[in-house]
Amino acid sequence: MFRQAPPRSIFSRSTRLVSLAAGLARHELQGRLERAVTRGEELARRAQQLKVQVEQAKEIVESLGQLKGAAMKAGQLLSMELRDVLPPEVTAVLGQLQSSGPTVDFGEIDSILLQELGAELRGQLEVSPVPLASASIGQVHRATWRPPGGEEKDVVLKVQFRGISDTIDSDLALLERVARVFLSVQLSHFDVTAVFAEMRNVLLRETDYLHEADVLGRYREKAHQVPGLRVPEVHRALCSKRVLCLSWERGLTLDQYLATQPSAEDKNRFTAKVLDLYFREFFDWGLVQTDANFANFLFRPDTDELVLLDFGATREYPPEFREKYRALLLASLRFDRPAALAAAHSLDLIHPDEPPAARAAMHGLLETVLRVFQPAEQPVSFTDPRIVNDSSVALRAYYTSLTCSPPPAQLLFLHRKLGGVYTMGRVLGARLDLRPYVERLSG
Repeated sequence: MFRQAPPRSIFSRSTRLVSLAAGLARHELQGRLERAVTRGEELARRAQQLKVQVEQAKEIVESLGQLKGAAMKAGQLLSMELRDVLPPEVTAVLGQLQSSGPTVDFGEIDSILLQELGAELRGQLEVSPVPLASASIGQVHRATWRPPGGEEKDVVLKVQFRGISDTIDSDLALLERVARVFLSVQLSHFDVTAVFAEMRNVLLRETDYLHEADVLGRYREKAHQVPGLRVPEVHRALCSKRVLCLSWERGLTLDQYLATQPSAEDKNRFTAKVLDLYFREFFDWGLVQTDANFANFLFRPDTDELVLLDFGATREYPPEFREKYRALLLASLRFDRPAALAAAHSLDLIHPDEPPAARAAMHGLLETVLRVFQPAEQPVSFTDPRIVNDSSVALRAYYTSLTCSPPPAQLLFLHRKLGGVYTMGRVLGARLDLRPYVERLSG
């Protein structure tokens, strides 16, 4: 299904976001009035509150899906951050923001290509009008590049929708107000200021495709040294701030790979590749591609290679930060709570003024999440439901115990990647001994 490009003007986008806020407030007011009638019936009250929140979530998904751009991207990230503190019925609706939205008509995409590349370069490209993917910020098309006097190349063009970078500040400012309305009932203490500041930084980088080309080049140099990893080549002649041209890379999507009915050993090996990549990215390189969307990975079982795609969400972590994070993990693995608390304070993971209950909940969360690395748990089955269930319970307990700590914005995207790595292992049905990773941490 094709549709027109998302609205670009600040006025039109603001109108939609303000209408969204008004709609959420309307649902909330209606819910409060209806709950007042059934105040003596606790089950009815809870059911009505849930109904209101689901309607709010539906309105968010519908509005942000039309806007695309920064608003939709921020909505995606916020839905992931809150999945463990909101009712599952609500997060199920918000989860729709993770899916690819309607594609933009090729005429608009072609117009952008002509504007960004010029007539001469555009004339060297034969572009498929059917997109490979359409996301919140841009659209991806396969193409053939025929440079004069050069070799014909199969390439992929990532084309950014018009005006996306111009709407980041206005979209995020308005969506932050929307988020506060949505969170006011269940999470009144949840301060999203730092989260939205981090989103702004990431979105500014994601909308600069020349920056992505530079990061991809540095990432490719590092990955080239690791057997079994493949990263696309950047064709800089066909790149601009809003167009990114990469080599076409063959491979199977996760679903296609599973359809080949790989052996348990093969699935374990690919899961280990993904997990090993995460450790290399963060602890060795300090350069993490933080978007763990399955679409960003391709499998090559014939050559035992993992192909990595889309580096717009790549984030850099300085050595000092990485060492503090390493200290937090090692202390929690040793159940050394004083050392873990000191490391958490240095990372702004928890405010020093939090009460003992919040500190205990933080330790409980860390020790629960890291339990999979304890020797007694090996080998770990990624399909064990306790991993997700226990971690979700611990995270909810942590969030609800906080009185003054904001969400750890600097860890938001890192943990987004780690959660995606685990989810891929679960889908693959992996079973791994994770003790070598603890040895890497300690070494």
